[in-house]
Amino acid sequence: MDFLGGYGTKGVLAERIVKIVLVSVAVTAMLGALYYVFFRNWREERYAKRFFEQIRAEQYEEAYRLWGCSAEEPCRYYPYDEFLEDWGPDAPYGKLNDYSLGRSYTQPNGVILRYSINGEEGDPLWIELAPPKINFAPN
Repeated sequence: MDFLGGYGTKGVLAERIVKIVLVSVAVTAMLGALYYVFFRNWREERYAKRFFEQIRAEQYEEAYRLWGCSAEEPCRYYPYDEFLEDWGPDAPYGKLNDYSLGRSYTQPNGVILRYSINGEEGDPLWIELAPPKINFAPN
């Protein structure tokens, strides 16, 4: 190899490394944005799905526990009989056959979740982050 035979090869290698790093950073940023848009409330939505599945299976006491209450220690302002009026077999929407989760809105201490039951849109739910529990969203 003569004196000028290797001229410019280090520059090409450095340029290739810079391109790889920039593409990696761009792909990571896009994946992070996709995660943020589609999966940021995944845990809370899964918690709500568990709640609705228990309502569908008519396991009302377990669903009431997800509400943060129990039949033994009912919530002060939402006793078990009122819970059954809203979510039980005689609820306004009837027996839960089908539900779908709608849009969720992230708040500092929790998530507001829209849903529909048997084709009817319900009052939004509030899902606290820690400890996780469900409630009706404030108006």
